Amino acid sequence: MRKPKMIKRNLLFGLLILPLISCAESKKNTSEFIYENKESSVEIKILNGNDYLTYDTPIRTDFEWKNIDIKTGSIYGTGIKVLGTKNGITKTEINVPSNYLETDTLNIKLRFEINGEKTGTEFNVPVKTGG
Repeated sequence: MRKPKMIKRNLLFGLLILPLISCAESKKNTSEFIYENKESSVEIKILNGNDYLTYDTPIRTDFEWKNIDIKTGSIYGTGIKVLGTKNGITKTEINVPSNYLETDTLNIKLRFEINGEKTGTEFNVPVKTGG
């Protein structure tokens, strides 16, 4: 008679632990390319779903600005083409030429103002060979 009780206990434990595991998994899907300063932030979103860029491949990328005046913002980096800005999002296309970078990392520099104070940040985005 102990086995059914043990099975129930294990099943209950499994049901209780499952939400914790799924929360931990969803946390992994958040962007690692985010700068936050109190209520202001800027985040890079690579729209192909990867957390890296691919050499010689144009990849659409959004820069999402929150509580930062985009007019004060600048984006610097190899192969970045600004397509336009609307509703707090700067749409870009990034195409890194192969054999251009010394390391397989694209350094993207952002300069902007928060409450009139000039500031900036840098993101190091991995770049991989396609194929």
